[in-house]
Parts: sequence; structure tokens; C-alpha cells
Amino acid sequence: MAHIELNNDLPGIRGLMFYSPETEAPLNALAEQLLRDDNNSLSRGERELIATYVSYLNDCFFARMCTAL
Repeated sequence: MAHIELNNDLPGIRGLMFYSPETEAPLNALAEQLLRDDNNSLSRGERELIATYVSYLNDCFFARMCTAL
């Protein structure tokens, strides 16, 4: 597995965003497109649930801040 030493203690993708701030906006835009776009066969809730489960399997505790799904 590829590894980048981030030199920070931030969890999950937050560490990557802090490490490389110029990639923060594109990463957030990608997440929004994948998880929030309405032109999809899965509901937003289903996509969020899949993302949460995959994060759990990867031992990643990044939690998206969201209001209602």
C-alpha cells in the first residue's frame, strides 16, 4: 500500500488536507460529487452509509459533518 508520511496527528483525510492544502478543495469537491450528487442510483443516505462502513473497515475515524440526509 502506498504511504505518505504526513508529519501530523490528524485523523484520516483531514491529515492529508492539512499536509497539502492545495488539494483540500478538489478532495472536498470529489467527496461532494460522490456522496451528495442527486444524479445517482443510490440515495444520499445509502452512499453515506457505505462511506461510513468503508471508513470503519479501514480503521479510519473521519466523520463527515452533515445535517439531515
